[in-house]
Amino acid sequence: MRMRKKKNLVPRMERCAAQLIRDPYEHRGHWRDLMPQARELRVELGCGKGRFTHGTAAAEPDVLFIAVDDMRPALGCYGDRVARTPHIDALAADGAVFRRAYCQQAVSGPTRASLLTGLRPEEVGVTELNTWMRAKVPDVVTLPQAFREAGYETRGVGKIFHGTKNSLDERSWSERPSLYEYSRNEEYQLAINKTGKKAHAVEFADMPDSLYFDVKIRNEVLARLEELSRSDEPFFLAVGFLKPHLPFCAPERYRELYAGRDFALADTLRARPENAPEIACHNSEELRGYTDIPDLMPLSAEQEAELRRAYYACVSFTDDNIGAILDRLKELGLYDDTLIVLWGDHGYHLGEQELWCKSTVYEAACRAPLVIKPAGRPRHREVEEVVELLDVYPTLLDLCGIEDRYGVSGRSLRPLLDGRSMRKRYAVSQFQRPYPALTSLKKRRYMGYTVRDRRWTYTEWVDLTGRVAECELYDMSPGGPERRH
Repeated sequence: MRMRKKKNLVPRMERCAAQLIRDPYEHRGHWRDLMPQARELRVELGCGKGRFTHGTAAAEPDVLFIAVDDMRPALGCYGDRVARTPHIDALAADGAVFRRAYCQQAVSGPTRASLLTGLRPEEVGVTELNTWMRAKVPDVVTLPQAFREAGYETRGVGKIFHGTKNSLDERSWSERPSLYEYSRNEEYQLAINKTGKKAHAVEFADMPDSLYFDVKIRNEVLARLEELSRSDEPFFLAVGFLKPHLPFCAPERYRELYAGRDFALADTLRARPENAPEIACHNSEELRGYTDIPDLMPLSAEQEAELRRAYYACVSFTDDNIGAILDRLKELGLYDDTLIVLWGDHGYHLGEQELWCKSTVYEAACRAPLVIKPAGRPRHREVEEVVELLDVYPTLLDLCGIEDRYGVSGRSLRPLLDGRSMRKRYAVSQFQRPYPALTSLKKRRYMGYTVRDRRWTYTEWVDLTGRVAECELYDMSPGGPERRH
């Protein structure tokens, strides 16, 4: 059906674009008012997907939002010489790499609730895995919800929120998310491991890629991109990959990528911080729940090396899945005008400080990868300032011209993306003890709060009365993990 022409629309849009170029913030509201007419005009003129653009970036860019479970900065773009991650590295070359990005709590439920609401764990009421955010803050506006309210088509594939209730949050999505729920058996391929619960921590097999759950997520995203590319509405497509979360499962060829590499851990990295309080550490119970891992005895050097190799193999597996999505964006002609954000939900211990997995306030667990490629002309930046994952929410709103009226605690990182400075100089993380997933003790007795800047990391372990039971201070300037309190 032919759309009606809008009288004087083109001159008005030209004037609006000129105003925006001179002062994009002052006149942003006028631009948003013209967008529905702009989309109609572009369709009528045969310009493809109904977006009016000015300069190098779309005014309402599509958003590809990629979350990766348990992925620390084991990436080539972060200087890791072992990692084989060409696709993420290529994305990073087109955008900004935040080298000091920190999560607010190093476990899936709280960190995702924090990032997706722009609030700190205690503000949104989620400090462990079993709390549903809306049970604590019923009217909280999630990041995809904010985009939906701004006129975006919001879709979710894979693990975005933690837990079924959060994943099915009707206010966040334009339609029901897909592949958000999976069983333990869907992670494994070998019959010996299909027990319905934790089995081997490592499994590599010569099986068809299509059997792996993350490949199913990838293929679903490719189909959704084809569909969304034909729409005149901007989209917010959230994608959540499972690996490198335990168990470390991937096709055998990814393990072979790392044949001959030395994965032994240096003794200087292995030791727990000198004078660190016992409350800061744990017995790596998440890993020890797997059947090929001893309950109490230390891991052998061979086991440690194999686990590290398996972790890196899973990162490369996810890198290939992300690469397929980025390639499809390019094939559809959407890559340049799509805002892409890639983030890991927290860091990960791989034997450093005698710890495995996450659930600490230390650097290895809290530092996470964050890469942002704004829409428009590629521009690579290495950002050394300390930032927080809860800054992602206001940053994406800012980059897409959406008014931030949600009272978030994060701050837009747009100045850093533009090569300017900003006043933010520290990040705050926290973790509770005991933590139900790590012990039979269920009731919280302490919360550890950590403040870090570019040199120092300071932690207070506070009991329920507000008394400081333990504290830690580390000079991080030598590099590497915390060494001496």
